[in-house]
Amino acid sequence: MQSSSPDAIIAEVERAADPTSERCVQIVTGLTEDPRFAVRDVAAWWFAQRPALRDRLAQRFLADLSRGDTTGVRNAADFLGRTRTLTALPELRAAIRRSELGAEARLALVRAVGFMAHRDGNELLTTAMADADPEVRAAAVAAWRDILDQRSAAPVVALLGDRDAGVRAQAANVVGAMAEPGGRDALEALVIRDPDPAVRRNAAWALGQLGNAASRPALVQATTDQSGLVRGIARAALAQLAPSAARHRGDLSLLR
Repeated sequence: MQSSSPDAIIAEVERAADPTSERCVQIVTGLTEDPRFAVRDVAAWWFAQRPALRDRLAQRFLADLSRGDTTGVRNAADFLGRTRTLTALPELRAAIRRSELGAEARLALVRAVGFMAHRDGNELLTTAMADADPEVRAAAVAAWRDILDQRSAAPVVALLGDRDAGVRAQAANVVGAMAEPGGRDALEALVIRDPDPAVRRNAAWALGQLGNAASRPALVQATTDQSGLVRGIARAALAQLAPSAARHRGDLSLLR
């Protein structure tokens, strides 16, 4: 801790195996409030290996979600998420609606739900997708994909039209990864007209994942994009599309 080196702190915590030392517990408890996420994360990991100590500290952090300031909520959310304290989900959902909290706390709340990967966190994520901060919106979109047994990316489709390019790119990635058919029209528009090459690239990839032959004209146009990366992804996506009806008829005529 005196070295102020995150790498040194993380390495020491990872090998600090003695759970009986009260001094050790005090030191690692202090690290759960460190300003650096990587340090808070390894401290929470340490407690996750020790259920009795984890549960004791979790009770304190649960209270911080409703009463703490931005820093307190950030620390609480990171601890509860990393330790997968699923009983904290109701408090996490309530905290995301606290209008006085800063973006750092809201981002930690989204991160916690991503770690927990439980569908009861969906409500928090949909709330966060409308957040004023683009980093929070992008994190919520990414976390949506991480939820176990998540069956649809329908709530993410609206973010394909987000004003922030980073959010649009993340939304295209998730819509494609989850093969959400409701996003096809928006993806076709993005791959042709979006001003950001990363968005156009992700849209091309997502259309390939959807595999709908109706996307062929948009992808063919994308093969002439000014970005070489977009052109390459568009060509690869075209190879993934289902054969069109015309191509099917052509194959049948050969059989005759």
